[in-house]
Order: sequence, then structure tokens, then C-alpha cells
Amino acid sequence: MLNSIIYLIMLGKDAILYFFEKKGIKTVFHLPGIHTLPLNECFTRSTINVINGRHESNLSYMAIGYGRTTGSPGVLIVTPGPGLGNIVSGCMEAYGDDVPLLIIHIDTGREDIGKGILHELEGPEVIFTHFTKKRFIASHKNELVPVLEKGYHAAAGDRKGPVLVSIPYRFLEKDVSFKMEAQKEKGAEPDLRGLEEALQGKKRPVIIGGKSLMREDLKPLLEDLCNKSSIPFFSTTSGKGTVPEDAEYAFGNIMQKGVAKEIITSSDMVIAIGTRLRDVDAKRRGLKIKDFIHIDIDNAWMGKNYPAALNISGDIKTAVEALCGTLKNRRFDWDLKALKKAQEKERQSLAKTSPGFRAAKLIREAIPDNTITVWDLNLIAYWAEYYFPVIHQNTFIMPRGISPIFYALPAGIGAKLGKPNLPCLAVCGDGGALPALAELATIRQYNIPLVILVCNNNSFGILEDYMSASYGIKGSMALFNPDFVRLAKTFDIKAKRARTLGQLRKIFLKDITWDEPFLIEFDSPVFSPPWR
Repeated sequence: MLNSIIYLIMLGKDAILYFFEKKGIKTVFHLPGIHTLPLNECFTRSTINVINGRHESNLSYMAIGYGRTTGSPGVLIVTPGPGLGNIVSGCMEAYGDDVPLLIIHIDTGREDIGKGILHELEGPEVIFTHFTKKRFIASHKNELVPVLEKGYHAAAGDRKGPVLVSIPYRFLEKDVSFKMEAQKEKGAEPDLRGLEEALQGKKRPVIIGGKSLMREDLKPLLEDLCNKSSIPFFSTTSGKGTVPEDAEYAFGNIMQKGVAKEIITSSDMVIAIGTRLRDVDAKRRGLKIKDFIHIDIDNAWMGKNYPAALNISGDIKTAVEALCGTLKNRRFDWDLKALKKAQEKERQSLAKTSPGFRAAKLIREAIPDNTITVWDLNLIAYWAEYYFPVIHQNTFIMPRGISPIFYALPAGIGAKLGKPNLPCLAVCGDGGALPALAELATIRQYNIPLVILVCNNNSFGILEDYMSASYGIKGSMALFNPDFVRLAKTFDIKAKRARTLGQLRKIFLKDITWDEPFLIEFDSPVFSPPWR
């Protein structure tokens, strides 16, 4: 639906800033190059918060962290050639994790391709064919703003994701004519036929919530439904925090064993909402589902891993409201209080036997409950994925696309910039932290109050565990590391080392103020992951 149309003429670089202003884009991530200088000149007289990082790969993860916490597209501006090439892994992650990114590629002059021009590459969009939602090219200067408009709405659509927009650098200093079209999109109406019939006679349903269900306007509906109808609620990793995990009806991640597995196995209907139920998040971790209703924003993931008795695609809120109406005044056979008590007893046992569980538990207890935690793939993070209770929406961020390990520190920067009023903690492994530590300069330059926890076991810990368990080989994944505390201090960032969990707790409680950058190096042993 078109609300307004405005016709304008201005220089291309000014048109890009005008577009940002109209979209409410206040932060962009960028590493400048010769092709972007006209735009960089424009930035010097604008109020846009331009984060000039040290490597485009890190910048792409910053944009992802921003997109994850805000729900709006993270805006990434890249130069042609190596600049564009360096964001490939970040773009893959955003595509696999449904994270909205608007990638603005300030391109070379296409008419000169083949002459050996700087950063020459013919058809660079082809590289991104399989891991972007859409790709747009401004072939004429007057297409500059229209392609940005199309790219933004594609990135922010129902199933979010990365979109690439290529704009020749020569358009930046030319007058462009364009119209701004303010649009409002709504998801397709779901076909709800069969919902009541599929639930008829069921006595022990459970709900699994994914990231697309994570909306504040849906939380009270889910809380009311689960409380009044006595329905256990589980989440995927990306859905952690959809509802408060300390609620009586909330039982955490579907990956868990023990009580959680018993609940799902003994249920007579699983209702999965807003989740893709990817193999790596569900089937590979041992999740078995019998009768199954799948509700999602579209049918892209329907039937991929589990056959459903009923598939419903379309506007999530409409579907949830219909589910609440269908189950109104029904109360099911679950004793949620007893199940919650059994799960708590199970976790008390884990605390005695599992160092990874103890570490994740300590972090949860030592930080404010509204802290945004950003994790790369390290041993403590795997335990947190299973057992770290998340109380608030969009405060648990872990890479669930292609699962890169160099994620937490740069994504934490973006997450903190997206929600500056919330405390933010990046939990890195030593293997994942080191390649990203150049961005300590970015943290210091912009005074970003991110707290960084480097869990240092001087190895690729999960691979060390696998090599030991599978082949009896020890030490083959060892790493030589710097003194992370001294390294942080060279960037004028406060830092401390913890050699025990007790020391780690003390640092969190006594030294961390959450209003300045801080790095903690924690001497963490290698231990088994939670699925072992």
C-alpha cells in the first residue's frame, strides 16, 4: 500500500543519505576505499553513525549483531573487489540465520570491465547467488534509490535475510532523479483449515518456538495460552528468550536430554511455530517428533526434516491468535510444576558433574538478566546453548547460519550499537577471538562499552575433545596465544585474568560496570560438550 510519493533530484551520494534518513537508519558499518570517497565526504556532514572497522569480515558480523538485536536491516557498505569478497562468510551466516542485511556495494564502472581497471571483477553478484535473498544492480543513475528501496524491503520482509545492492561509484557525484515510496507490507493470511481437527482429542501437546515467533506482541498470547492450558514451551537456539525461561511452563532448548526429551517424546502433538527445525538444530541433536503441526511465515522449510500432519504458512500473529482461540478453555494433562521441579533437580546434578554447565550457570548468575550475550562456537557456549536461561527477547545471539567461530566479538559490537541501553557480553573462545581482536581498536575508537570474555583453553577446544574421544590423540589442536589481558591494555582497554570460576565471578560482580569496554581472560579447561 502506497502512503506517499515524493519526487526529488540530488547528487547520488546525497540521495543515499536521504534514503537512510527516511528509513530511520542511524548506524552503518563500513571500511572506506577509493570508490567510496564521495560518500565518505557526505558522511562528514551527516549525523549517521559510521563505524569504520578494520576488516570487512568483522564488519559483516557487526551488521549481523545489529540486525539480530534491532530486527531492522544492518547496513553494510563495501568497496568492490576485495571489500566485497571479504564479506562472503558474513553474508552466508546472515542468509542461513534469516538476519536482515542491506549490503550496499559501491561498484566499479561496469562499462570499463575488461580493461584491467582497479578491483575489476565481472558480474560479482554471481558470487552471492546462493546466499542472498535478492541482488539488485543500478544500471542507470536514476535507479539508485529505487534499488535501495527494493533491497531494504526484501531484507526486512517476512523471512528476513541479506540483500546485495550494487551501485556504480560514478553515480555518487551525478544528479539522480527519484521518488520515495513508503510501503507497508503484511504477511500472507494463513490457511487455518484443519487446525481444530488436528488438535482434537490431543491431551499432551507441546509448543516449540523459533526466532520468527520472537515478537513482544506475541509474548503475552503465548504466556496466557501456556499458563491457562498447561502446555510446555520449548525453544530452538535462535528462539531462546521468546518467553522467559524461568516461567513455570518454559523448559528451555529442544536439544536437551533428560526431562526435556521425555516431555517431547511423551507428547501426542508437537506444535512448532516460527522455526525452520533445521537438521543441525533438531534432528542431529536427537529430537524425535511424532505428530506435528508446523506453523511458519512461509513454506520454505516445511517437510524438510519432519513430516507434518498440518502445515500452516503466513502471518505468524494471525496463526497464533487462531491457535489460542482453538485451545481456549482447554486444559491438558501436563503437571508443569512437577516437571519443572524434576528439571531443576536434573540441573543440580549437572552442576556437580559438568564444568561447562557450571561455567554457563555462573555467567548467568553474575550478569544482569537483560544482558545481551553474544557467543561464538566454544565449549562454554555449547553448554549455554542448552542450559543458559534467557529471560528477555533478542538477548541470546549465537551463529545459527553457517556457524562461524570468528563471530562473538564483532557481532557483540553490532549488538551493543543496536541496543546501547542494554549491557552486552561477547563470549569468545581463544581460537575465535584472536582473528577479530583488531576490532579492539574499533571498540576504543568509538568507546563502545562491550564486555569481552575470552575463554582460553589454548586450543580449538571442541576439536581437541573430538580428536581425543574419536582417535585417542591429545594436543593436536593446541594453539599458541598471546597474553589477552596485556593485548587489551595496549588498546587502552581495561582487562583482568581469571584462573578459577570464583575469580571470574568476582570480576563480574566487582570490576564490570557495563559502561566501558572491558576484557576478561578466563583460563578454561577442555571439557566435553553437552551432547557427549
